[in-house]
Amino acid sequence: MYFVTGGRVGMRPMDHSVLKCLFSLLLLTVSAADPPSNAAILASEQPSNTASANQPSNAATSSTATTPSCTTRRCLASMLIAKKALSQPQSPSCISNISVPLIVYETLSVDTKDLRFESHLQVRLSWEDPDLSWDTSVYHHNMVVLPVSKIWTPELHVTNGVQTMMKHGNKDLLVHSNGTIEHMVIMDTVVGCEVNLYNYPFASDFCPIAINVWALNGCGMFLNFGKVSKTSANRGDWLTENVKLDAKGGRDDRNYLWVSLKMRSENPFMSLVLPSILIIVADVVSFTLPLGGGERISFKVTLVLSFIMFLIILNDLLPGGGQCSPIIRKHFCFCLVILVLSTLQSMVLTRLAKCGTLWPCSLSKSKDSLLKDTDNEEASEGEKNTPLQVVKFLNKMAAQDQKKARRHRFANKVDLICFCIYLTVLIVYTVVILYFSFGSQCVIDQLDFWS
Repeated sequence: MYFVTGGRVGMRPMDHSVLKCLFSLLLLTVSAADPPSNAAILASEQPSNTASANQPSNAATSSTATTPSCTTRRCLASMLIAKKALSQPQSPSCISNISVPLIVYETLSVDTKDLRFESHLQVRLSWEDPDLSWDTSVYHHNMVVLPVSKIWTPELHVTNGVQTMMKHGNKDLLVHSNGTIEHMVIMDTVVGCEVNLYNYPFASDFCPIAINVWALNGCGMFLNFGKVSKTSANRGDWLTENVKLDAKGGRDDRNYLWVSLKMRSENPFMSLVLPSILIIVADVVSFTLPLGGGERISFKVTLVLSFIMFLIILNDLLPGGGQCSPIIRKHFCFCLVILVLSTLQSMVLTRLAKCGTLWPCSLSKSKDSLLKDTDNEEASEGEKNTPLQVVKFLNKMAAQDQKKARRHRFANKVDLICFCIYLTVLIVYTVVILYFSFGSQCVIDQLDFWS
């Protein structure tokens, strides 16, 4: 502290306590004005403590970066779609096992003319794709629905199919958290099957539907089948009795549905077999009609024309040939031959009864011709011989009547013999046709398309 004494400036001595207080105040003022320097000093003194303090902060930042910001089901679906899993799951063994837990089968129609039958199948599928799995601790959902166009799906084919159309049961599929995928497809297939029509209309047979997938050189897919159920057993004249799964030779690549078909014989029997029997019975009864007059011949011709109409209907229903040709076709041919022979026999006997000969050009004189000859003789000889001419005319008429009676008796005897032969042939034929219809069988190898 300065002071003036006698015109001079001087300093008066101060207490040490006052100076100490001033020095402390100066230090506090400097510390408040420059804190970073103190922090730097502390950092230089303790580097290890600062590094350990920064490590938890970095870990928290990394954890925040890996945790997804959106965990809803739609976000999960978008994440799975972004993987673009459009190819078959690539397992280490190069084989994908496709599970088929259920097949619902239905027979739509059976074409006996072209030997084909149409079927409708609803096939439930299940397979695994590890690329489509997720962590349930992050995404708290066990299942998610994805569009079928964004995910690979297996394709089934029918080995013996003539025409097959496969479509998805719906536009979405179900994906589980472990990568298991569930889906359903619908198959409409036309299968070529040589249905055994040997005992038509009492026919029954088995037809296969070979459902398989692609596999080559140890790569591809294999099917593991479950249960099979059927719906709508009745389709027209055919009944689906049973449907079961089987494999030819126990091979995994030759699986097929074994469809048991049976024909309901009521309609074909009433519309084809029964009319043919009645026509034959009517032809047998027609032997009671007289040979003269033409009634029998006209009736038999009507029967022949009616039978030809039923034969045309049968030809439109059954195939032209095959390994086991329907025996009913042979039945109709035999009946037609019998009817034609019966008609020809009646025509021949009618000719024989009328003229006494089978030559077309031989003509016998009738009563009118005899009267004409007698009139000519009377005109030439005169009226004096008239009683004699009358006697001759009467004698000729009696001779003609006797001759005609003999011809009729002979024709009737031949007709009776033909009737007995005809009836015997029909009885033998009935026994034979019943034996072949119910006692014999024809076997067809329906799995020859694999051989």
